[in-house]
Amino acid sequence: MRLISLREYSPTGCVPVSVILPLTGEARSFGTLLEALNKQTLRPACLLVTVESEQDPAYARVRAEAHNAKFPIKLIVAGPATHQAQKCRNQQAALDCLDPEIKVIVLMDGDIVPDAEWLGGLVWPIVSGQYDIISGHRWQQVAKHRFGAHFVTAADRAITLLPRIELDCACVTWGGSIAMTTLVAQRLDLRSLFDRVLSDDLALACRAAELGLRVGTHKSLLVPSPNQQSFVSAWHFARRQYQMCRIYRPALWRLGLCVVSLRLSGWGTAMWFAVMEGAAIWVLASLMTLGGLKQYGIGEVSRQVDMPDPWSVRLVQFVLGCLQPIVDVFHLSVIAAAHWASRVRWGHVTYRVLGPDNIQVEAREPFGGRRPLERDYATNLADWELAEIAGQGRENPPVGGAS
Repeated sequence: MRLISLREYSPTGCVPVSVILPLTGEARSFGTLLEALNKQTLRPACLLVTVESEQDPAYARVRAEAHNAKFPIKLIVAGPATHQAQKCRNQQAALDCLDPEIKVIVLMDGDIVPDAEWLGGLVWPIVSGQYDIISGHRWQQVAKHRFGAHFVTAADRAITLLPRIELDCACVTWGGSIAMTTLVAQRLDLRSLFDRVLSDDLALACRAAELGLRVGTHKSLLVPSPNQQSFVSAWHFARRQYQMCRIYRPALWRLGLCVVSLRLSGWGTAMWFAVMEGAAIWVLASLMTLGGLKQYGIGEVSRQVDMPDPWSVRLVQFVLGCLQPIVDVFHLSVIAAAHWASRVRWGHVTYRVLGPDNIQVEAREPFGGRRPLERDYATNLADWELAEIAGQGRENPPVGGAS
């Protein structure tokens, strides 16, 4: 895996792009996401939004917001997953509905707010032949002063800025922003790849490494991801991420466990000597200063990439840097808890993991406390196109021929 810098590109010279967006739940940020996609220098030829069922609140949200899009939208009912992650089932349904004329596929998440260069920056290295697969990276932003949001931001940003190791075992992609040509998707056998897995991006990275595909991480493509999680929800979110890593990239999980454990041990040793001997107080003070400077530097990175943090967020992050053991205890707890990865809770679904490619849906809670839908959507790939809705109320029709 290689890091690439943002380069100039010509949006008009790029081939048509279909963006696949699996959604579930309230999807409150969908309207904001549409605004961001409308402002892209390279606009999608089509946005394929996939949901589990018509009872999924995201279904109604998309129907209500679709008229604001300046491009065609397809709303697809994927049906409930039985032996894979629901997200992977949704992506499969979208792949089944791709226009044959489309040459580039982009996978994205619904909780990001991409800037105007996002889609072009992802696609250009693909169509210019530099790489087979391009991935961006999530940049956590504290949207609300809550412990969970601050802890995840402090831990995740430091990981984001780490250099990437060019080893197959370290090859990873981020499902929030992945681009590839349809030919590469065929080489990956993407639809079958998503058939019995829990993590779309890590399973994709594993297959890409096996095939020797050129995978690039766009170091300039940091995509803002607003975070307002509570401590409990943040802990479960972080644990799930490491459970995925434990299942599909166990070497990286062990590396993370060792690094955080060693760092926390170093802090513990320094504090023990500071209390017992008194002579090591300067060591402890130096560690606290370095931790604070690290978070200050990360805040400067955020400002340099036009995602500046409010002063209040920077202050809290600086304090957390000075008190790094607090963040490390949180971090180590989720890594250690991820050792037990035989059962994974994701959204309203609980999965039983018998192996990397042996996933079973163990339990599914209804949306909004309602009774589960009796109708079987397992074979229903309702390719319901919202082109007419997307064209209502505007003088100019959306791109891609919708009217």
